[in-house]
Amino acid sequence: MDKFIKWLEEYYAPVATRIGDQRHLKAIRDGVVSLIPLLLMGSFFLIIAFPPVAGLAKMVEPYVGSLCSVNNATMGLMGLMASFSIAYSLAGSYKMDPLGNALISVATFMLATPFTKDGNIASAWMGSKGLFVAMLIAIFVVEVQRYMIKKNLVIRMPEGVPPAVARSFMSLIPGFISISVVWFINSMLSMSATNLQDIIYKILAAPLLSLGGSLPAFLLAIFFAQLLWSVGIHGAALVGGVMSPVYLTLAQQNAAAKAAGLPIPNIICQQLWDVYGNIGGSGATFALAIMLLTIARSKQLKALGKSAIGPAFFAINEPILFGMPIVMNPVLMIPFIFAPLISITIAYFAMDAGLVDKLFVMAPWTTPPIINAFLDTGDIRAAVLQIFCFFITGAVYYPFFKMWDAAKTKEEFGAAQDAKAKSNLTIGV
Repeated sequence: MDKFIKWLEEYYAPVATRIGDQRHLKAIRDGVVSLIPLLLMGSFFLIIAFPPVAGLAKMVEPYVGSLCSVNNATMGLMGLMASFSIAYSLAGSYKMDPLGNALISVATFMLATPFTKDGNIASAWMGSKGLFVAMLIAIFVVEVQRYMIKKNLVIRMPEGVPPAVARSFMSLIPGFISISVVWFINSMLSMSATNLQDIIYKILAAPLLSLGGSLPAFLLAIFFAQLLWSVGIHGAALVGGVMSPVYLTLAQQNAAAKAAGLPIPNIICQQLWDVYGNIGGSGATFALAIMLLTIARSKQLKALGKSAIGPAFFAINEPILFGMPIVMNPVLMIPFIFAPLISITIAYFAMDAGLVDKLFVMAPWTTPPIINAFLDTGDIRAAVLQIFCFFITGAVYYPFFKMWDAAKTKEEFGAAQDAKAKSNLTIGV
């Protein structure tokens, strides 16, 4: 095990860190993360539109359309907003004009989007369906401008001109080229009765959603995230930087289907990880926190349990990760990796069998257990399932916890004996 941890430290962690720090992936992650407040607000109105109590549902029924319009203006515009936020983030990382690039990215995204026959914006492409086009266009726009600035193919205004005006002229030629290229490609595609959005969705987005939406791929992503946490790197942030567009797209599809009164299509989504894989924080450590508080014999671990139980209610478990510790601990990293995998697998098959409703609302990740399962589904059975998963994760942690507790108790007993011996020696002198 020591050799394995050393291998993780020397080879796995540096590579994972470099991938996580890759500029374009980081811009996508930051751009998508900036949309989360909007997604949460959209989810909040979905809860009101579809309350989990039959009497309330009857009361709000006349207002469902109006309430869902908020969801359409937030989650439903995920793609459009991502074209702005990703370009803004990427341009900022290059120390270029973020606002100018973001605006050109939005204009280019709109140009790539087909309009309806009567000239209206096709709202279907504004949400999750257009997210991958938004990502590509944002990167394209910024890279075109970076290249032209590097080659000095931009209009530079003389000194004394206000900076805002100078930046506008500097982005003029690169923006013209970006828009012209997308316009030309889309015009050529329109002759074949298709468009850039549709082509990219079929070639890139649909396969990625199909692959990322499978249980094996989902478990593999969580496995890598937990492995990174085991060596002290924020695995969820790194893996999420790559996979969050997929999981958020699947979540938005569920919300849109619920708002339209259609069956919820996806089991795999961001909430599945939050609700069933992160019970008490990464590694589903809530059961471990309770064991530390209630049955630990070691004074150190019991004290840790007292300090960790409060944050654990809000899915914050850094006190346990670094205080127990789980990080770089060959004993505890095994249940830490496998407990969430087992919990999520159980939840997946429960939903697949129709025993529990699928997730369509996105409650904040800090929402306490049981409440988040109920809010995200409107189904009390989801809360029961989460309690069941809590006991399962506890069973996974228990033997490793007992082993660690025994070692710590023995260590404390030895230290106490040494202190007593020293005390007797001092008295004898």
